[in-house]
Amino acid sequence: MAAAENYVKLEPGIPVTMRFDDYRWVTKEVTDPVLKWKKTVKSLVFHVVELNGVQTSTVFSVISQKAMKEFEPFLEGDRYKKYRFTVIRDPGPWTAPRIVSAEPI
Repeated sequence: MAAAENYVKLEPGIPVTMRFDDYRWVTKEVTDPVLKWKKTVKSLVFHVVELNGVQTSTVFSVISQKAMKEFEPFLEGDRYKKYRFTVIRDPGPWTAPRIVSAEPI
């Protein structure tokens, strides 16, 4: 895992622990890696203030609907601010990130 180019990039099989202080729903244009077609997708973007125990200021963007569903219960009432999330992306070309744990702080 690395915070590169001002965003968190998940490496397959390597868990990352993050704490967030803000989020936004945004739309962005992405290119399908196989067909090379462009499409507009909804993305959940978090401002990351702690990455693996180190203070930072970067972003974590989620475009997988499956992963968004895991985070959505924590958005209501800003509950996400009260947790430290460990997230992993399993090996494979099309795997979505998933929450391994949500530790209260």
